Amino acid sequence: MSIVVSDIEGTITTGSSWKALQRYYLTYLNPWMYRFFILRWLPRYPLIQAGILNKEKAITEWMHREINLLKGSSPDEFKKIAEWIVENEMWSQRRKYLIKELEEYNTSGIRIVLVSSAYQPLVDLFAGHIGADSIGSSLIFQEKKLTGVETPINAYQQKADNILTRYKNEKIVAAYGDTMSDLPMLEISEEPIAVTPSPELRKIAEHRGWRIIEDQG
Repeated sequence: MSIVVSDIEGTITTGSSWKALQRYYLTYLNPWMYRFFILRWLPRYPLIQAGILNKEKAITEWMHREINLLKGSSPDEFKKIAEWIVENEMWSQRRKYLIKELEEYNTSGIRIVLVSSAYQPLVDLFAGHIGADSIGSSLIFQEKKLTGVETPINAYQQKADNILTRYKNEKIVAAYGDTMSDLPMLEISEEPIAVTPSPELRKIAEHRGWRIIEDQG
């Protein structure tokens, strides 16, 4: 079997799961707790942008702190939140032309695998819209209560490692991504494709002669 792999956020959707979670928390849960979380995080942002703090480590820390906001949720409670995020933010802002391109692989018998740093339930729900497999960042539930997110999260090299572990005998015919977090995944495919890439990824894609997809209209 052959597979094609793709990132989700920034690649096949312009929606953002963390922004959607922010809206959900502010609307339906405890707005003051979320505002306190953001205020504690803000001082790190300019240090990340300046390259003083490692971006990969910062993403991991963010996800651990963010999931603490929902600590104690049951699997069903978290699924309800995930459904809201996917339907109101991620799927609604999908790049339809890219979804169509991915579905053409399915028609030809090539399996689609969505690979994202987003929490696994969100990736599962998004992937369900197009009949794709999914690899996300796994959550930890103990006694049916959310306690955290597994480390390492599914980003950067971990994306490639998880693909190669799960599909070790499959040919990766193409990979789609938009940031440096997707670079290791792009490099293990026969056809790396950069979708509206970040400046850093664009520079690499142009240098290596990779296909670059820009937004249509």
